[in-house]
Amino acid sequence: MKKLVALILTAAMVFCLCACGGGSDAPAADTTESGDSAAQTATADEPIVLTFAAHFSNTITLGEVISQAKEILEEKSGGTMTLDMYFNEALMKQSDTFVGVGQGIADIAYIPSQNLGDVQMAGIFKILYPDGALDTYTMTDIYRSAMEETQLQDNLAEYNLHCLAVRALGGKQLCTSKVQVTSPEDLKGMNVGANGNDSYFFSECGAGAVALSNADYYTGLSNGLVGGITNHYVSIVTYNLNEVAKYITEFGGGLEVAAETYMMNLDTWNSLTEEQQQWVTDTFLEVSDMMEESDAADLVADRQVCIDTGVEVYTLNEDEMAAFAPYMEKVNNDWIATATEAGWDAQGAYDYIISAVDAASEAA
Repeated sequence: MKKLVALILTAAMVFCLCACGGGSDAPAADTTESGDSAAQTATADEPIVLTFAAHFSNTITLGEVISQAKEILEEKSGGTMTLDMYFNEALMKQSDTFVGVGQGIADIAYIPSQNLGDVQMAGIFKILYPDGALDTYTMTDIYRSAMEETQLQDNLAEYNLHCLAVRALGGKQLCTSKVQVTSPEDLKGMNVGANGNDSYFFSECGAGAVALSNADYYTGLSNGLVGGITNHYVSIVTYNLNEVAKYITEFGGGLEVAAETYMMNLDTWNSLTEEQQQWVTDTFLEVSDMMEESDAADLVADRQVCIDTGVEVYTLNEDEMAAFAPYMEKVNNDWIATATEAGWDAQGAYDYIISAVDAASEAA
């Protein structure tokens, strides 16, 4: 009985297949491959969305400029790529950005050089300049060239990062409330608000280095917690330090020139075609250049603001700079030794930067 039922069912199935054309010579459709192709086609029709993270607001000048990256990337890619932008630490806190981008929490992020402490070769953005740094545009060109000529990108790769663009911020000067600093002796016993290599430098000179948050700059200088703060002119005016500082000591173009970088998750970078990589790189170079132009104008204007509000600005002469040079060189050599021990050609990177600065200075 069971065999009879099976035969009847088999005949019925054959009849149905023939009625549906199943008896033709055409191969049966592979539903799995067909489904995958449809998914790939749908994905290709949609733009690649990259997430971008920043710790500041999109309403300040820096945020307004960077916000244009979305439109720029869409235009360069013909609409095949776009950015999903997050400001105000919406994706992660500033202190977590370096690790977060490496982990893929964001594809791209704004990371100032002060947050690259684990990257030994990032010391090229923290070098102190015994003869004084140069203008922002020249320092940016030197930093960008150094990205190609040093082991920075290799070092970043260890943290799953790739640097898209870098630019130099204004050179750091020293504003003080009671003493006009013209020699290392003037710093002895003074507390100075400083971070990173700046703090090492002032400590070597005999000062006490105090780490202050941006929000504490004004009160720290006004209430005597520190006798001085080092920063570039835009920050000095932004935080109204010109209201509580009586003096500014200029170390030429700056004793240090901090940098801002745009870092990308290396896995995401490697997933893009060369053309797509170029679009992304060009986008952030463009916004970086736009911000550099804005800052360069502000540096000049804010220096004048300090003078107009009664701050005495003094530029160290060659002999006075030479008195500070051994302390700067000690800081630089300590970095070179540490990075070299870690296996990086820090000496070569340092020589490259300093030679480029000297060459540009001679050509000016």
